[in-house]
Amino acid sequence: MENRSRLAHAPIIAWLLALLLNWHTHCLAGQSTPPPGNESLTLKANDPTASLTQFEVKDEYTPSEFGTNAQPNTLTLRGILAVYPRGPLNLEQLIRPTFQIETKPLGKGAATRTGFGDTQLFDLFVMPWPNSRETGFRWGVGPYFVFPTASWHGAGQGAWQLGPAWAFAYRRIPHLVISALFQQATSFAYTSSKRSPVSSLTFEPLITFELPDEWYLASNEATWTWNFRHNTSTSIPFSAGVGKIFRLSDGLALKTEITGEWMLYRQFDPQEEQFTLKFKLGLLFPKTVLFR
Repeated sequence: MENRSRLAHAPIIAWLLALLLNWHTHCLAGQSTPPPGNESLTLKANDPTASLTQFEVKDEYTPSEFGTNAQPNTLTLRGILAVYPRGPLNLEQLIRPTFQIETKPLGKGAATRTGFGDTQLFDLFVMPWPNSRETGFRWGVGPYFVFPTASWHGAGQGAWQLGPAWAFAYRRIPHLVISALFQQATSFAYTSSKRSPVSSLTFEPLITFELPDEWYLASNEATWTWNFRHNTSTSIPFSAGVGKIFRLSDGLALKTEITGEWMLYRQFDPQEEQFTLKFKLGLLFPKTVLFR
């Protein structure tokens, strides 16, 4: 019964996301031209504040995990929609929904179970000041949501959550982008009385160095997590990877990346990833933007 109640939320969330996108946008790009810029596509694809429409598929395989013999796996589907403003409010907008299919351990043995995870969404507004072309600094802020769409209790937190998201990027150093993404979520409703309150902060440090022929080195997959409630977990991993951009046409490119992630510090978490391999494949649409 509990699983069916969670699955029932999935079409509701899908409908809400579609309604949000339709409300914000009127037409696809190609009918108009986005503001000019001289940013390289390699650095733009790794900048959380860049106005670049993309679709990404990522697989996270964990051959070694603390506290269990299982080998978890997470498949992530993520879209980033770049929305340009029309009118006096000159705020570029980034809408990023994230969906996950997670294989989680059932205990200390090798047994696992697979199901849908919670859905995340943030709506980031990129600020026009200070002038990013003069300072190399760009930042954005907006709301962050977590929807309890998990198909079983181990794949999600069973809580509706809301909080702020904030991101910045510094591009003053040639061939280098230093950026970060902060997301804070606090629960306000639950799918079951057995679910615990949630209050957490995630921090993603993102560093990308551009190499010739659109190769790049990156440390952009480590998500540091602090759970604020008493005796809840803290985890600080480190990641390093290599990627390449393949230009398929003037308006379409393919982003590929492989990354290794190691857990540097953990507290109050009996089961946590020790080493994870991440494989990323993304479609980039540099000339496709939406207008509101």
